[in-house]
Amino acid sequence: MRTQALAIAQVRWLLSVLPLLPIVEMIIDDTLVLRHSTKAPGAAIHFDHSHKHNRPRYVLAQNWVGLALTLRSRSGKALSFPIRLRLVPLTGNTHKPKIAGALLRAFIPHIPVPIRLLTDAWFMRRRLLLPLLRQSGLQPAGQFIGQGRHDTALYRQPPPKSAKVQRGRPRKYGDKLTPEAIATLPTEILNLFVYGKWQKVRLQSIIANARFLNGHPVRAVWSAIYDERHHRWSPTRLYLASETDLAASEIVALYSNRWQIEPLFHNLKRWWGIHNLWQQRRAVLERWVQIRCIAWSMVQILAETVAEDFPMTTVAPWRIATPVTAGLMAQWLHLQ
Repeated sequence: MRTQALAIAQVRWLLSVLPLLPIVEMIIDDTLVLRHSTKAPGAAIHFDHSHKHNRPRYVLAQNWVGLALTLRSRSGKALSFPIRLRLVPLTGNTHKPKIAGALLRAFIPHIPVPIRLLTDAWFMRRRLLLPLLRQSGLQPAGQFIGQGRHDTALYRQPPPKSAKVQRGRPRKYGDKLTPEAIATLPTEILNLFVYGKWQKVRLQSIIANARFLNGHPVRAVWSAIYDERHHRWSPTRLYLASETDLAASEIVALYSNRWQIEPLFHNLKRWWGIHNLWQQRRAVLERWVQIRCIAWSMVQILAETVAEDFPMTTVAPWRIATPVTAGLMAQWLHLQ
């Protein structure tokens, strides 16, 4: 069976065993898998954005683009499942945004409800987001919430057309949102549950037209988190959402779900052996990675299903009265 067919079967299985929501959240991100040999498929010198200690800035690694599906279990817990990981090739015209667009086109037809794409600033590209916003029947195929660059060109809504007949086409953009104009926007400070804990968040928002989306209206949110330890605000970050009816606090809370793909990459690389894969052909390597993704998804579903009957006293007695995770379930399966 081809790798894509395996991934589609995995999506259909996940949607059948988990309660379906009015909108499904999907996450796109990329990650590096370090390699020792240049003979590994796709291995090249990449800049390491993680800035880890005792590691050079440039490393020999494979670059993978991953698509994850986030759903709510019956207990209300958010679960992230790796759907597809594709290796970025060294040659040709295939790059990361192009791979991300191909992944969305391949999986959106198999999801019966609209999707909400969560992504960082790297994948906030016109060629990826505009096809997502195009009409599919009576509504768009999906929506997006992503982090934007600080220099993203945003404009106010154009002024209403006057009754006086004017020559030329109507204005597409209003006044540009400069840093001085952004500073005058209303500010609110709220306590939000983001990134796993309650934090004080400063918010400013406005509905604007994004230049890189050909004037499509978005809800722009400028957010900063207060650091209780150092008693200062974090650098202000810009979030853009195509759903303009969402509140600024909802956008920040929903975008925080994007972070779930980071521990997902960590678990796949460290505990599920992607760091140690030795296949020499790209097609075989991607198929083997897909098998690992399906196995990880099955363990997560199993951990959610048998949580009440899990033998915690046998596997990890020091973690009694704590949630059953997929890692504990995998450890228990190794003991059997």
